Amino acid sequence: MSSSMSTRISNLVHSLHRQSASNKSCSALGSLVRLALPKGTLLFVAANILGSTVHAMSIANPVSVFSTYPSETLSALCQAQTEQGNCIEDIIEPVVFVDAIRSTNVFTTLTPFSEGSDYEVLVANLGMTSNEANSQFVEFTLQWRGIEIDNATFASNDKSLSHDNTAEVLVAQWLEHVKQQRIFSSSYLYEALEASNYESSLTVPENIGEFTRLDTQLYSDPFNGAITRYTHPAYEDALVDVTVYPIFGTLDTADSELLNGQLNEDLERASSVAKAQELTLSLSSPASPYMVSPAIQGWRLGLKAESTTTPTIYASTYVFRQEDKIVKVATTFPTDFSDPLVNELITHVQVPKESMLMKNIRAMLSEQVQ
Repeated sequence: MSSSMSTRISNLVHSLHRQSASNKSCSALGSLVRLALPKGTLLFVAANILGSTVHAMSIANPVSVFSTYPSETLSALCQAQTEQGNCIEDIIEPVVFVDAIRSTNVFTTLTPFSEGSDYEVLVANLGMTSNEANSQFVEFTLQWRGIEIDNATFASNDKSLSHDNTAEVLVAQWLEHVKQQRIFSSSYLYEALEASNYESSLTVPENIGEFTRLDTQLYSDPFNGAITRYTHPAYEDALVDVTVYPIFGTLDTADSELLNGQLNEDLERASSVAKAQELTLSLSSPASPYMVSPAIQGWRLGLKAESTTTPTIYASTYVFRQEDKIVKVATTFPTDFSDPLVNELITHVQVPKESMLMKNIRAMLSEQVQ
């Protein structure tokens, strides 16, 4: 592994605490959370990039914006097009670019000069203003948890424009690039990070019993993987969700410990949600090994949440290991009804091979242990 790649992966590993609490949300907890969602709503969190014009686009991912130093590439571009060679850094004040980005209303959550967002936009600008020219150059670098996933430079040479107008022109060019390349989409992020390609390498059945696949989508976090939802034609509250996500860590943990650990995490989160909603949570089927066949074995957990004012909620969760992935199946009904469906479903699921992203992370984790 190259030193640059090692640094990038190291930065990523050290930032994973940001997503640990919300990871793998398709679980027993999901059935409790669904009560607060509109019926038929998918639990999908991928960013939406909509519309045919820049200002019709909407990006839900929280994004931080920072000013940064110009790269050698931007400096060379400016000097090559400016005869005097006296390119001035931040000739347009960084806040002007921030205001230009904010005024487009493209980003639902924009936090200038503030850390905490997975996505960070770094803006560098150079220019030269004289009576003869108004050459302005800007570089937008997009990072996800400290890893660069896109870099683009743009220029404006209209001397009739003010700095505010120039910034608006350059931001519009960048947003057109964002739209065309879909750089805030989950698909783009997964490819840039060399995560698993669930869209082409995940196989799930179209039907299980009377249930039909509604859709498969990527989570906005590659460590959460992909989720597939199945619905019933007659019972809208009867749902089956299948989530496939990578095992974070080395692959030498025993399956029983690994899978039981997944269910314990789900139970803790479900207990917290039940308490907040004043529900009485009980184990209809305590976490235990579950065998579909000698070749397919996993773990199962059945929960029941009751109150005096709402119908009883059932949640059944099954976890299996395939390759370096966890396959989690969550239903909204008791295990007596779920078992036959899961037995049919799991035999038809095929997951992607280990990604380069996870291979590099596991190599680094192994080095840290030694």
